[in-house]
Amino acid sequence: MKLTPKILLYIITVCVVIAAIIWEYYMQQWLSYQIEGGQDVLRVDLFVIWPVVLTLIGVSLFRILENRK
Repeated sequence: MKLTPKILLYIITVCVVIAAIIWEYYMQQWLSYQIEGGQDVLRVDLFVIWPVVLTLIGVSLFRILENRK
């Protein structure tokens, strides 16, 4: 089975979105175990995760809308 670059992009996008949701779930659990609910924790992981997720979603949407024209 030959995967085209578009299908591979969609698969990667779905996997990254699912991984980001799972990561956020476990981070919220971890924060709940911290002192004062984790109010003093600086979440620098968000500076990496969300730009990657938003970029992949944007590129995927661009590829989908490009095909409709």
